[in-house]
Amino acid sequence: MKVLVTGANGHIGANVVRALINQGHTVKGFIRKASNTQGIDGLDIELCYGDVMDAASLDEAAIGCDAIIHLAAVYKTIAKTADEIVKPAIDGAKNVFSAANKAGIKRIVYTSSVASVGFSYDPNEKRTGNDWNDDPHNPYYIAKTKSEQAAQALAKEYGIHVVVICPAIVLGLHDYRITPSNQMVMDWVNGKGQTYIGGLNLVDVRDIADAHVAALTKGENYHRYIVGGENIEVKKVGLLIKKLTGIKPMHLGMSRKLTLMTAKIVESACKLVGATPPFTYDLVYEVAERYAYYDYQDTIDTLGIKPKNAEESLRDCVQWLLDNDKIKPSIKHKVSEHLCMTK
Repeated sequence: MKVLVTGANGHIGANVVRALINQGHTVKGFIRKASNTQGIDGLDIELCYGDVMDAASLDEAAIGCDAIIHLAAVYKTIAKTADEIVKPAIDGAKNVFSAANKAGIKRIVYTSSVASVGFSYDPNEKRTGNDWNDDPHNPYYIAKTKSEQAAQALAKEYGIHVVVICPAIVLGLHDYRITPSNQMVMDWVNGKGQTYIGGLNLVDVRDIADAHVAALTKGENYHRYIVGGENIEVKKVGLLIKKLTGIKPMHLGMSRKLTLMTAKIVESACKLVGATPPFTYDLVYEVAERYAYYDYQDTIDTLGIKPKNAEESLRDCVQWLLDNDKIKPSIKHKVSEHLCMTK
C-alpha cells in the first residue's frame, strides 16, 4: 500500500514509518514545514508539508494514497488553554476524514489513546475497548475522547473503514522532542519526578508501531484496539527504575484527596509567579489513586502483537535516553553500569 502518515516525524510516527517500510509499504509522510525531522532523516519516504488544521494541504497529500494512518496531534498535558490541545484534535480529525473521502481512500487507522478509555479506581478492574472515559478533566484526555468519538462518526458518514488504536503509556526510541511519556521516565531517573499511588500500563513504541501496521490489513471496522504492555503499580515502576539505574524515585504516598489539594495549591502558586506548574489539578485528577489497567487480549489475537513487559520497555527507554544525553552527566556512568548489569 501507499500510506499517508500524518505526524510522521513524531515519536510514534517515526517508528510507524520504520515498521511500514520494513513490511514493504510505500510511505508518504505529512509534516509541518518547520518540523524536527531527526526521527525520520535518511528513511526512504516521500515528504509532503502542511498542517492538519489546513484542509487544503491534507487534500493534496491524500491524492494517490491507499490508506491513512492519522497520528498528528498535540501531545502535552499542560497548556495555557484547553483549545491548544482540543481544537487541533477535533478539527484535524474532520480534515483527515474529509481528505480521505475526496481522495477515495476507504481505510484509516486512527490513533487515539487509553486517555479515551479511562482509568479505574479499582486495581482489580481491567478496562477494555468497550469502555469510555466519561469524566475527563485534563485537556489532553478531553481531546482524545472527543476527537475519537468524532472520528467514529465521520467514518460512518463517509463510509470509511476505520480502525482505532488506543496506546497506553508509550516509551522508547526516536522521541527527539521528548513526549510526556518519556519525560516521566527521564524525570524519575534524573531525580525530579515522584511515583504515586496508582497503576500504569507501559508499552514499547515498537509494539505500538507494529500494531498500526497490522491494523491496516487485520483491524476490524470501528473496533478500538488497546495496545498496552504490563499493568503495574506506579510504586513498582519506581522499584524497576532503581533496579535498572541505581536511582530510586521519591514516592508520594498521599491519598487522592490530599494529592488533589496539593496540586491545586502548587498550580495557584505557579500562576502567581508566572511559572509553568510541574503538574496541574486536572492532570492529578486523572491519575491519582487510579489504575490504568487494561485487558487487550483482542489486540493480541487479532493484530498478533506480543508486547514487551514493563522491565524490557523501561530498560530500552532508559538506554535511549542515555544514548541521547537526556540523563544528567553526574549520574550517567552509574546508570550505564546498572543497565549493563541487568541485561
